[in-house]
Amino acid sequence: MQRLPMTVLRRRFTTEGADFSVSIQRAYGDLVYSDMPLIGRIYYIFHPDHIHEILLTPVGEVDKPLFIRGILRSSFGNGLFTSGGEVWKRQRRLMQPTFHHAKIGHFAERITSHAEKHQQAWRDGDELSIDAEMHALTFKIIIDALFSSDASDDTAQVGQAMHDLGQGIAAQGNNFALALLPDWVPLPSLRQKQRGVTAINQVISQMTTSRRTLGEDASPVDLLSALIFTRDASSGEMMSNQQVRDELMTLFIAGHETTAVLLGWVWVLLAQNPVIEAKLHAELDSVLQGRTPTLADLPNLPYTLQIIKETLRLYPPAWFLFRQNFQPITLGNTIIPQNSILFIFPYATHRDPRWFADADAFQPERWAGDFEKTLPKGAYFPFGMGARVCIGNGFAMMEAQLLLASLAQRWQLELRSEARPFKGTTTLGFESSVLMEIFRREGSS
Repeated sequence: MQRLPMTVLRRRFTTEGADFSVSIQRAYGDLVYSDMPLIGRIYYIFHPDHIHEILLTPVGEVDKPLFIRGILRSSFGNGLFTSGGEVWKRQRRLMQPTFHHAKIGHFAERITSHAEKHQQAWRDGDELSIDAEMHALTFKIIIDALFSSDASDDTAQVGQAMHDLGQGIAAQGNNFALALLPDWVPLPSLRQKQRGVTAINQVISQMTTSRRTLGEDASPVDLLSALIFTRDASSGEMMSNQQVRDELMTLFIAGHETTAVLLGWVWVLLAQNPVIEAKLHAELDSVLQGRTPTLADLPNLPYTLQIIKETLRLYPPAWFLFRQNFQPITLGNTIIPQNSILFIFPYATHRDPRWFADADAFQPERWAGDFEKTLPKGAYFPFGMGARVCIGNGFAMMEAQLLLASLAQRWQLELRSEARPFKGTTTLGFESSVLMEIFRREGSS
C-alpha cells in the first residue's frame, strides 16, 4: 500500500477532476492512503473485492462519515441521506415499500406526458443547452412525482429555492474550510443556501399540513402522500412532519439532479457515436412506431437500457462514495484503523480494463446477455450497493429509459460545443453548458 502526498492529491484533483481517481489507481495501486489535516487518515479504495466488502458491511459498523453528515444535516435534516443507526434503519424500512417496482410504475405515464409536453417547444434546427433542458425536464417530473398538481403554483419558487440550495452545497463541497463553518456565518454562499432551505421548508410545511387535513383517501397519489400515510408494520407509527420534510429534501436533490446529469451524458455520447445512435433509432422505430412509450414497452427496448447502463459506467453521476469505519476492518492484508475515511470511486473502477475490455470506449453492446452477472461483485455500482443502495434507483432507471425513448424517437442531436466533466466534488455534470443542435428525425410527428 502506498501513501499519496496531499500535494499530489490537490494538484491532480484540481487539474484532472474525476480523472484523478483513475490516474491515482493506475499509478499507486488498488489501496492508497493519505493524511489530511483535521480529518485524519483517508484511504482510496479501487478493487471490487474491497468495495463489495465495505459497502456490504452492516450499517453502524461502516457508514457515512460523521463529519459529512454534520455538514449536510443543516440542509437535509435527518433523512436517509444523513441519518445512521436505528433512525436510518427505521426510515429505510418505512420508505422501502414506496419505491417498490409495482408502485413506481404508476408514474410512468406521468413521466412520458412531461416528455411530450417538453419537446413541443423544440423546433428543427434549434440550438439548446442540453444540460439546462434535461434539468428543466427532470425538475418538472420530480415536482409532479412528489407533489402532483399541488406544487403547480409554487414551481418557480421551488425551482429558485433548489437552485439556491444547490449552489450553497456546491460551494461547501468545493471548499473544505467553508464546509466546516456553521450556516449562520454571514457569507454569501451560506446565505444563499439558507434562503433555499427556508423557502423549501415553507412549501413542504404547507403541503404536508394540507394532506393530513385531507386524509389518505382524498389525497393525490404521489410520493408526498406515500410518505405521510405510510405506517411502520410493527408499531403502526407514521412519520412526523419533520421526518417527511427531511426525506423530501433528499428526494428533491437526488430525484432530478442525477437523472438530468445522466441524460446529458447520454446525448453527448450518442452524438459522438452515430453508429450506436442509428441502432437506438432502429430499435425505437421498430417497437414504438411513433407512439408514446409505456412501461410495458421497456422489456422490448433492450438496447435503450444498454445505452443507459453504459453511460452510467462511464459517467456515473455520483462518481465517488465515502464511508467511515467505526471499528477496525481488514482489506486483503491491510488492517484499516477505526474511524478512517474510506473513499470509493465508481468512476475509476468502472473504467478499469481488468473488468471492462476497451474500458474507455462507449460500447452499449457489452451489456447484452449475462455480461453483468460475470462481473466481480463491486465492479459496477452506479447506485451504490448493500443496505445503502440508492432507494430510488428503480425510479431513476425507469425515468431515464422512458425519457430517452420518448425524445430519441423524434429527435437527433448534434454537438456544437465541447463536453467536459465538471471538476468538483458534486455530481459529474458538465464543466460548462453543452450546446447541441436538434433535428427532427425524418418521418417523426
